[in-house]
Amino acid sequence: KHMCSFEDVDKLSSREFYDYCKELREKDLCPFYNASKSKEMRVEREVLYDKIKKDGPLTIDQVYKLTSKKFCTFEVTADIAKKANIIIADYFHILSPGIRDSFLLRINKEMGKSIIIFDEAHNLSRRSRELMSDNISTYVIENAIKEAREFDNPHIVEALNELKSILDELKIIKLEKAEESLLTKNEFFQRVVDFIDYFQFIGDLEYLADLVREKKKRSFSSLVAIFLKSWNTDSEGFTRIIKSSKLKTGKENVNISIRCLDPSILFKPIIQNSSSIICMSGTLVPTEMYKDLLGFDDAILREYKNPFPSENRLNVIVNGVTTKFDRRTNEMYEKISNKCSSVLNNVPGNVIIFFPSYDIMYNISVHIRKDTTRKLFFENSAHNKDERIELINDFKRTKNGILLAVAAGSYGEGIDLPGVIKGVIIVGLPLNRPDLETKELIEYYDKKYAKGWDYAYVYPAIIKGLQNAGRCIRSETDKGCVIFLDERYAWENYKKCFPHDANFEITKLPQDRVKEFFSQIKE
Repeated sequence: KHMCSFEDVDKLSSREFYDYCKELREKDLCPFYNASKSKEMRVEREVLYDKIKKDGPLTIDQVYKLTSKKFCTFEVTADIAKKANIIIADYFHILSPGIRDSFLLRINKEMGKSIIIFDEAHNLSRRSRELMSDNISTYVIENAIKEAREFDNPHIVEALNELKSILDELKIIKLEKAEESLLTKNEFFQRVVDFIDYFQFIGDLEYLADLVREKKKRSFSSLVAIFLKSWNTDSEGFTRIIKSSKLKTGKENVNISIRCLDPSILFKPIIQNSSSIICMSGTLVPTEMYKDLLGFDDAILREYKNPFPSENRLNVIVNGVTTKFDRRTNEMYEKISNKCSSVLNNVPGNVIIFFPSYDIMYNISVHIRKDTTRKLFFENSAHNKDERIELINDFKRTKNGILLAVAAGSYGEGIDLPGVIKGVIIVGLPLNRPDLETKELIEYYDKKYAKGWDYAYVYPAIIKGLQNAGRCIRSETDKGCVIFLDERYAWENYKKCFPHDANFEITKLPQDRVKEFFSQIKE
């Protein structure tokens, strides 16, 4: 969808876009796709291919600028990929079974003859689980009802109203004393089949979705159909949850979801069918966890030393502070802020401070504002891609800026600012919210690997922290400090996730070591 020339498709989910794109192609409604297949425009395409090959390898953005006003960027890159030895793509192209088959067919490649290299492989488990998870809500159903009325289909209106009543009924039964509760497959499935043919209902919704997409890009009816298909999945390796929340309008929204707990269900076929697989990342420790979770029966595990000079980086764990839930008080927030300020006063350059959540970020930033005259930049969950890029560019142009961000947010990994960052402060441990899904993960991994607490809760938080820390040193010449502001990082069971050559120092006075470190650096 990021390669599409039509406007506003980025607002669609991947599944919605796939259906939208397929329909446009099948009905001959996409001029960009048609131009990419036109015999009359073959010579013009060949000239374009030669330019891309000559100037390349190019990024998608660069290819998009060359092609998007006339051709389909995906079709152009797929044509070039037929003759390529190395292809770089998003995980989605390989992880999603349906997309994988059509993608490989399109570029004339075979899994059995391919070496698949997954970079940033610490994300594979989460991405695989997300791809196999789905949900539906009263908000989605209400919008699907509007579509059915608009297209004058009273039968589907009636069925969707009944579906909404089922969610309301389950909410009364399951959420009397809690905001979320476990749900069995049959508790929902049986209620649906009691009033309608389940699979005929899916077909009717898909038919309505086709009509809707002829006028609009997005179809809520399609989302309902996709969910009903997902719900019929076998239960092994999945959990089902019902919860209630409030929309921005204040209206209650009941949500039921099927959540995948076992990423190997999706990933193991890739292991079995490819020539070989390499999974790599700067934070793939402990490697045994990824071997287990992804379903490798036989794998070579390797850990390599950091290639950057160790003297260029100071790693400090600060004792006496924590964001542990039962110790989150104004007094602790002020204490953390004082530690941040003492470090900031001794770092000559830009600093990123990562927090476990937006709530903690705002609580501590109140104190930081009082203690510094430096320009502050704040991550905002409402920002789109362009706004995030603009914020980073403003931050880069500032000599002594401070970016306050969230550990699992947009700036926690993937941003590369060599020479810009002199310090990273990681406030607290970015543990997952102990909701039902996390508890189910812990229980499932306990049964399967006897390591539920580590695999589902502790290790993912440490890995997020290490990814945040990686924003500091991005080249052999970068020099900077990484401050872990939580005493739990020094605990023995947490240190298992740290690289063996991390060389951490533990202190209650980080400012002294930071001052000493930068005084010894010769730029």
